[in-house]
Amino acid sequence: MTAHPLPGPRPGRTGLLAGLLAAAAGEIAASATGRGRSPSSGLARGLVDASPAMLVDGGVALVGRADKPGLAVLAAGASGLAAAAGGALAGRRPVLGAAVATAPHAVGGYLALRRGDASARDTAAATAAGMLAAAAAVAPLRVPRSAVLAAAATATGAVVAADRRARRRGAAALRDRVALPTPVRPLPPVSAADAAPQTGVAPLLAQPGELVVIDVTVPEPRTDLGTWRLEVDGEVERPLSLPLRELLALPLEERDLLMICVHNPVGGDRMGCARWTGIGLAELLGRAGVSDGDGWLVAEAVDGYTNVLPLSVARAHGFLAVGMAGRPLPREHGSPARLLVSGRHGQDGNIKWLRRLTVTSTPPLSYWGSRGWADGTYPVHPAARIDAPGQHAHIEPGEIVVRGYAWAPPVGVDCVQLQVDGGPWTDATLGVDLGPDAWRPWTARWVATPGPHRLRVRCRTTTGQWQEEQTATPFPRGVHGIHAVPVHVGSGPVVPAIRRLVSDGATRMSWAARSVAAWRHRASSGSTTTWSAGGTS
Repeated sequence: MTAHPLPGPRPGRTGLLAGLLAAAAGEIAASATGRGRSPSSGLARGLVDASPAMLVDGGVALVGRADKPGLAVLAAGASGLAAAAGGALAGRRPVLGAAVATAPHAVGGYLALRRGDASARDTAAATAAGMLAAAAAVAPLRVPRSAVLAAAATATGAVVAADRRARRRGAAALRDRVALPTPVRPLPPVSAADAAPQTGVAPLLAQPGELVVIDVTVPEPRTDLGTWRLEVDGEVERPLSLPLRELLALPLEERDLLMICVHNPVGGDRMGCARWTGIGLAELLGRAGVSDGDGWLVAEAVDGYTNVLPLSVARAHGFLAVGMAGRPLPREHGSPARLLVSGRHGQDGNIKWLRRLTVTSTPPLSYWGSRGWADGTYPVHPAARIDAPGQHAHIEPGEIVVRGYAWAPPVGVDCVQLQVDGGPWTDATLGVDLGPDAWRPWTARWVATPGPHRLRVRCRTTTGQWQEEQTATPFPRGVHGIHAVPVHVGSGPVVPAIRRLVSDGATRMSWAARSVAAWRHRASSGSTTTWSAGGTS
């Protein structure tokens, strides 16, 4: 009997592997350089730039904080599929096969260079590394299944290690090159009792690494601190061009400010509060000779992202931050400088990696404004959430402490109420007041009896406005609604855990569907929303 060797993997599998390895090669090369961007990062950002706002809205609602990893997977997948297709073509048309296999890397490298936030030399080197590795897709290789798995695992580990090394190097550069001065107007320290961590509850003031990172750039820009300058120009009397050392020499102050993503669902965690060091925009604009009156402020980041705000809002609530939690601003949170605007969502007022502030009477559309969002005034609605107990939590009968946060920047919160099973609303106890621009912790005691229960929370602003109870999606005027938490008292932990998983999936699907429906309604009605400094009109 003649023995026949086992067939090797199909050419498509070999090509797919080559493409994934090529994506890994580009990532590793970019991480190894000082300021390079990989082709995959260019593809990921290009995907966000090219996607309809309706799709972005629904996609974020569906995947939540997994949006960035998802973009990275899609970019790597595009490289793999192209390499597989190139490998299939290479047997008959080698040149065409090589062109198809390397195309995502060439396009991704071009898109990365267009951003202008990285070194052209380092980005070109990362692109070349990816293209050379992708050329392996046209080679007639027969790779055993074990080699496929081993190479994929090795490449994944190498990418993670290279990224961590690059982040450590960037953090070290910040420590070595940036000395955050003592603020002229510091805030009093928060007491140990108020800052003490509580199980299941977000930190009162986040440290670097604890605050959620949200943006459209994957990964964050590697700004050259030596050449970076903040430009203040446009309709100003005295244009400014401030290098980092001059910006740090200005009279700095501390502010406790809440950040919240426009895609944060009711009760969601795409938000957080931190203590920031910087200078008020009113003072900075005053140094540039910006006169009082109407107008607009265009904020531009080093990666080309832009926001547009009424000048009156920027003066009253804008803050240019250069530090976080008493340390230089981390790269992932906007180093060397970022803009924070109290009472505005991230897409409407906050911007990281700031490089230019332009005063104008005729503003262009912002990054999201050009895609259907309303520029100008997009306020954060007053809201409250329950942090503990969590969704479908299993708890024992008896008295428990319900904890959470409430917020209503820039006016603040003066009352929080808890409701159990549709009963009467009862006042909660408010915690430390960090100011109207921050969130406020609250607690309420509840005697839990066996069985399923539903907890709800609401807040009232210092101006007497209760938060809106009707649930609304991000578009067209921001998320609002009452946070409700189902809990299970005295039952076993298995059923609540299953219900939590099912509920989370159903909620994501529902938010995604409703978000898309809001955009479809806008398109079908042909209506547009006009915003002014005072609101809608």
